[in-house]
Amino acid sequence: MESDLAIITLVAIIVIGTSAVEMFKYYSKTKQKHNSHCVDDLLAQNKALIERIQVLEQLVTDDGYDLKRKFNQL
Repeated sequence: MESDLAIITLVAIIVIGTSAVEMFKYYSKTKQKHNSHCVDDLLAQNKALIERIQVLEQLVTDDGYDLKRKFNQL
């Protein structure tokens, strides 16, 4: 009787342990996919901001911009 209970307990522990490991693997995989999407979004946003800064630098360093600013100050 005790050996039957021990076998049932051992099988239950193995089944529960295997299920827990598989759930953790799935969770880790899903979390990694989510993080990679966030990184891709941040890289795209960073690229867009760099392009905007480059355009603004071109506008500010343009000779016509300085001339317009001086006229506006008058």
